[in-house]
Amino acid sequence: MSVDLISRNADLRRLDEEGFVLEIRDGFLLIHDIPYVRPNQTLARGMFACTLSLDPDGNTVSPLPDHTMHFAGETPCNRDGSRLEAIIHSSADNDLSETIKVNHYFSSKPDITGQYNNFYDKVVTYEHHLGGAARSHDPSANARTGVKISAVQDDSPFSIPDTGSARYGLAKVSRKLAFAKVGIIGLGGTGSHVLDQLSKTPIKEIHTYDGDQILNHNLFRSPGAPVPDSARSFPMKVHYYANVYSTMHRGIVPHPVKIAEDNIDELAGFDFVFVCVDKGRSRETIARDLQRLGVPFIDTGIGLGLECDCLDGVARATLIVPEMPWAEVCKLLSFGDDEEDEDQIYKAAIQVADLNALNATLAVLRWKRWAGFYRDNRNEVQSVYTVEGNFLSNREAE
Repeated sequence: MSVDLISRNADLRRLDEEGFVLEIRDGFLLIHDIPYVRPNQTLARGMFACTLSLDPDGNTVSPLPDHTMHFAGETPCNRDGSRLEAIIHSSADNDLSETIKVNHYFSSKPDITGQYNNFYDKVVTYEHHLGGAARSHDPSANARTGVKISAVQDDSPFSIPDTGSARYGLAKVSRKLAFAKVGIIGLGGTGSHVLDQLSKTPIKEIHTYDGDQILNHNLFRSPGAPVPDSARSFPMKVHYYANVYSTMHRGIVPHPVKIAEDNIDELAGFDFVFVCVDKGRSRETIARDLQRLGVPFIDTGIGLGLECDCLDGVARATLIVPEMPWAEVCKLLSFGDDEEDEDQIYKAAIQVADLNALNATLAVLRWKRWAGFYRDNRNEVQSVYTVEGNFLSNREAE
């Protein structure tokens, strides 16, 4: 991704062509081999780090919204070894991500506009602050070394740089969501919204399972707007959504089948699974076998019906972990006969986009708390949202 992004970006390409040592990692632009003066007046080289500001096509935003710069190295100084107070805002060890550690935070605004027009101007200006002092000792001290490391393999599952995590300082905590394999069983209204949210997380592989085609009514409870060229031939849901979300996440693996007893062992070794099915018998089979396989999962469900010309009902998200007794699982999930004794409100099978989105959000939020991304002191196993009264109830494990 680094090489491609740099080549498509005029200001990054200019920096690269002039010999700056560039790398794009975890949503940050890194500039290596920056010469500077240490407090003892000897020379050293450090690294700049700044968040990338990009549009959806990967072009840099102009002017840049951020004028600051991080630096990895000892305290940069003037020629005489005095601290570069003119640009150093603060000094403290800081982990921008799991792999990017910095020691200083710079702030230097352009005199006229207060913002840099592009990354080229920003990098060159900050290099001048540090490198100018270094070159007063050694005229050959230059950041333009011509070393190429931008071709380092990017292990990010994203098709575009994750500048959001970098911008808001979430790169380190987001790594908690970098599961190897996560599954979504069912890509209907709720399942497609789950995929929409998971595609923004650093999961390496997102495996989707659904045996149905994408039809017009599906699009009215799915995230986003339809992609006409992709939907016109009535593709399988998993193929349609894999095509749509490949522009965000390159690790989506479609499986155009329904999960049943004869193929559920394919989920052995998965880190987590989201179950988004609307049949009690299927839910029981999936739940029992996922427990047998030792795979934690969240089961979702919507019960919505017409009452007095209004819709009423619930949306539920339930966390099941391998150590939970099966008797407790049976209390939390509905395994009723689909044709005989299941509650009438579930028989109606009415779904609308907003409740599908809410149901998916409840499920993804619970997964993120379970994974440690969000704080999770209460450790509830089930959340139920009730339309009437706008009420959310939580149930803790017994």
